[in-house]
Amino acid sequence: MRAIVFLGMMAWLCPGPAAAADRGGAETAADLSIDERGGIVVPVMLGGAGPFSFMLDTGATRTLVGDDLAGLLNAPLVARAEMVTSAGSEMRGVVRLERVEVAGARAESLLASVLPAERLRALASGIRGLLGQDFLSAFNYTLDYRRRRLIWDEPGDARCGEPSALRLIPVEGRYVVEVSRSGLTRALRLVPDTGAETFVFFHAPGEAVPAIAIGRARLTGLTGDGGVRIASTPRLVVGGVTLRDQPVVIVDRTDASADGLLPLHGFASVSFNMKDGCMVVRAGR
Repeated sequence: MRAIVFLGMMAWLCPGPAAAADRGGAETAADLSIDERGGIVVPVMLGGAGPFSFMLDTGATRTLVGDDLAGLLNAPLVARAEMVTSAGSEMRGVVRLERVEVAGARAESLLASVLPAERLRALASGIRGLLGQDFLSAFNYTLDYRRRRLIWDEPGDARCGEPSALRLIPVEGRYVVEVSRSGLTRALRLVPDTGAETFVFFHAPGEAVPAIAIGRARLTGLTGDGGVRIASTPRLVVGGVTLRDQPVVIVDRTDASADGLLPLHGFASVSFNMKDGCMVVRAGR
């Protein structure tokens, strides 16, 4: 049975206020470390300390830190909230990070969930936290997988008027885009997710499975793991890019606010124009 590591799709039932963010630094880009599953690691400064290695996760509602790093920073505990992933949910402490900075882009007073450090280390060696949409949504940026660069764009490399642009639809603190699939009368609403190893479709009992089942696997996430089905979908249209015979993981869920997850590591680059609300993907690696 194949194991699939899954990082993202985090939701908070009691979200805090958005952090103040700006592009006050002289830097405009950061080098990316990309692991074998397509996960992105970036250097993050916290209150002038660091840099610390964080996973960049466009599918996560909020940022999180390991308990060892929260202790090192003496980050004040301000609340407890429920964290939800495809693998489960649990209550976690929430701390305030006074300043979070990545290559000149920074946010003040960011709230972050605290997880045991060993969970983060199990997902990727040396990882101290995860950077979510509470930070990322304040900026226009490009994830250049080919050149392994994160580029802060002004006003952004994604032009929302071009035919291939995908509208970013806000849903519970993250975003979905509409993806066409052959055989379906409506578009799939998928979360653009740098933390997803493969496509994930959520399936409610009684509905037709939106892919051709071919096996089973285990899905591993930050709050646990569980059995899932492996499938294949013959044709997906993501903006101006057509994808064929893509592997898909089917997860049984009745409470999903989206139809699934769109992994980004298979594209050459992905640009987010958060100001105007769109995303542009470019084919090929």
